[in-house]
Amino acid sequence: MKKLLASMAAVISMTAHAEDAQGIWTGSIANSLHVTVKFEKTPEGKWEATMSVPAQNLVTKVDDVSVAPDRIGFALNKLRASYAATWNERQQAWTGTWTQGRTAPLNLKRTTEEAARPKRPQEDAIAARPASYASTEVAFDNAAAGVKLAGTFTVPQGKGPFPAVVLVHGSGSIDRDGSVFGHKTLLVLADHLSRQGIAVLRYDKRGVGKSSGKLKEATTRDLAADAEAALRFLRGRAEVDSQRIGVIGHSEGGLVAPLLASRDPGIAFVVMLAGPGVRGDRLLVEQHALLARARGVPEAAIEKDRTMNRALFAAMVEEPTLEAARNKAGLILAEAERKGDLPAGLGASALERFGTPWFRELLAYEPAPVLRAVRQPILVLNGERDLQVPAGLDLPPIRAALADNPRAVVKEMPGLNHLFQTAKTGGIEEYGQIEESFAPAALDTIAGWIKSTVE
Repeated sequence: MKKLLASMAAVISMTAHAEDAQGIWTGSIANSLHVTVKFEKTPEGKWEATMSVPAQNLVTKVDDVSVAPDRIGFALNKLRASYAATWNERQQAWTGTWTQGRTAPLNLKRTTEEAARPKRPQEDAIAARPASYASTEVAFDNAAAGVKLAGTFTVPQGKGPFPAVVLVHGSGSIDRDGSVFGHKTLLVLADHLSRQGIAVLRYDKRGVGKSSGKLKEATTRDLAADAEAALRFLRGRAEVDSQRIGVIGHSEGGLVAPLLASRDPGIAFVVMLAGPGVRGDRLLVEQHALLARARGVPEAAIEKDRTMNRALFAAMVEEPTLEAARNKAGLILAEAERKGDLPAGLGASALERFGTPWFRELLAYEPAPVLRAVRQPILVLNGERDLQVPAGLDLPPIRAALADNPRAVVKEMPGLNHLFQTAKTGGIEEYGQIEESFAPAALDTIAGWIKSTVE
């Protein structure tokens, strides 16, 4: 009888401290890095979970999900990370530990879809107000590459034909709306331009959204060919004045836009947003150092990282083949692990990121010769607080390269970061926390310059 009562007490205790994991949970790793985890059960009864880290632009399915009434756990194998927690009835939270080389506390509390959604007033305003332009789903081909690209074409109301622009994305798997860090940067830019009387074509990168192709196999020059296909599409539209078509490129797109203009005199104007002015290997060494400093990394560690990156990127550029470059880079990363300058096991994942045709081409790309060949009007904007393409490093060589172009305008925008948001530090961790998706001052500068140039 005593055993039966004890068993019943155990069941009652377990029930009192049980929780249904299904739903959305939020917390901060070490009280600093905000994360959201959504647990779902499939119709077959299998548990799945998706983790979002806005500050790192990460949304991913997790691995090895385990769920019980009083505990949860999962792994993120590609980051060599894991999480395990138990239900705390008093705190109404999963209290647990995040492990990724080192351990840190991570407690998850229930939230809602609406509460978890970051505030984006510019995007909410676009959704709420009546559109002053027509928006059409379109598709066009880069026939040479066998790629079909899907996008959105917005045309102002009124009598055309209108001036028009192609929007070219930065690096990464970016869709037509420029969805990064919880923002839709290209949607906000396209809306502003089309309300100012400018037709806009924005599209999903190859291999992203509704566009075909494989992004992992594409280099910057391949992506430039996709942008050329977008230009051909615009030139065939009756709503567009074919003599007033330009290209706006952000970040990596800031390399693509002047490249297209340098070989196509029919392009009427170029806008270069946070586009690099120095060779890729030099830029990325400084970018890594600036971002690390913004995270509070000690100067000694930054200098070690700078030394390793210089050697690593030089190997990627100087070796005659990609295979040889990967082999040499692998030796450098292995030595960094042996010396303790790189956490054990991270060399292989770093090599996968760096050892690609796209990255190798980017490291060796020198913007100045292309910029010197641009004869069209060109607007160059960089944010004062941009730590990825810093204005102090990149604008002087851009100005020098454009010195013989009387229609070049080069500006540093006060207080803006790489995404052209009004920022405090410029660090990547800020991007998702800032409510503003695109600073109105930058939007007005772009639209005003285009209108004055094409009128």
